[in-house]
Amino acid sequence: MPEGDVIEIEQLRSKQEELEQQLHNLGGEFARLSMAAVADDQRFKLIEQKADRHEDDIRQLKDSTRIMQIQFEQVMGKIDTLEMKLFNWLQQTQKESAKERTTSQKQWMSFLQFVLGGTIIAIVTFIFAKGAFGP
Repeated sequence: MPEGDVIEIEQLRSKQEELEQQLHNLGGEFARLSMAAVADDQRFKLIEQKADRHEDDIRQLKDSTRIMQIQFEQVMGKIDTLEMKLFNWLQQTQKESAKERTTSQKQWMSFLQFVLGGTIIAIVTFIFAKGAFGP
């Protein structure tokens, strides 16, 4: 074999060893990248689980909000009904009070007529009894 061929073979072997060393170094890098990919995959699954839980929580909050809104509307309806009943009761009380005052006034007028009539009769009787118009 010529000497130039030996040098080339030596260079090729040295390049082959260098490539094998680089491949060996890359093997460690691939292992590290593989472990990082597994860790990232686990983190991603965890994030997906948290996102699902958050979506469930949001759905529950929305449902709770709807239920609270319905309850609020029911309470407000009951307050409105109570307010209306109270207003009607107050009006009825005022009407009854006005009727009682009118009835009371009528009774006083009747009593006053009776007293005045009795007084007039008493005066006329007294005058006739004294004989003021007589001989």
